[in-house]
Amino acid sequence: MYKLFLVEDEVIIRKGLKRLIEEVIGGFQIIGEADNGKEALESLKGHMPDLLITDIRMSEMNGIEMIRRIRDQYSDMEIVIISGYADFEYAKQAIKFGVRDYLLKPVDRVELTQVLNEFRRGRELQSDGVDSNAEDEESSRGRQLIRKVKELVAERLDQEISLLYMAEQVHLNHQYLSVLFKSETGQNFSDYVTICRMNKAKQLLKETNLKIYEVAKLSGYISSKHFMAVFKQVVGVTPSHYRDQLE
Repeated sequence: MYKLFLVEDEVIIRKGLKRLIEEVIGGFQIIGEADNGKEALESLKGHMPDLLITDIRMSEMNGIEMIRRIRDQYSDMEIVIISGYADFEYAKQAIKFGVRDYLLKPVDRVELTQVLNEFRRGRELQSDGVDSNAEDEESSRGRQLIRKVKELVAERLDQEISLLYMAEQVHLNHQYLSVLFKSETGQNFSDYVTICRMNKAKQLLKETNLKIYEVAKLSGYISSKHFMAVFKQVVGVTPSHYRDQLE
């Protein structure tokens, strides 16, 4: 039974999370609760949980400040943020402080279950003697995950590529992957995919005599009209004009 600590200023939400975690997901026990960061820091002196779940915007002390102080005292504590604010700046700070995941309210039961199951599997591997210290280093883990995502994108440029699919492949919440990807690369995931598709299209236009609709299909576009519009927007000229310039 793993021990969890909840930090959430809305009592109804906190009670709902407690019920969901203990009675529906199972395998976890809520050993402490607080409605702001200041209260949580005091309580943590007497309750050392395996995982802390916290909101961001709270009175007295917000979640980000609380996490910063927790890292000074308990550097290895696992933390998951649940917030109603889909704000990249908050998520970027959360990643900086090495949180395990970042979920948005209203909490999706399936996503929370996935996060807790991933945590449980990680702990089970550690208890089996698997040395995962290097993997637990957040910055290293982030780079490895993004490298894997880029490899998957390169393999699937002629197919549909969605953030949800990629998140499933690397076992992350799709919202967290979106923030992590931009934090690591400086680009939105969708923009990165588009650039990769355009680079492949340019290569095909240069090295083959395929028709434009065939180039579009191999670059992941069902509609050649849509492909031509995106190509012109990104490259500055139409695919035909681009090919003509190469001659």
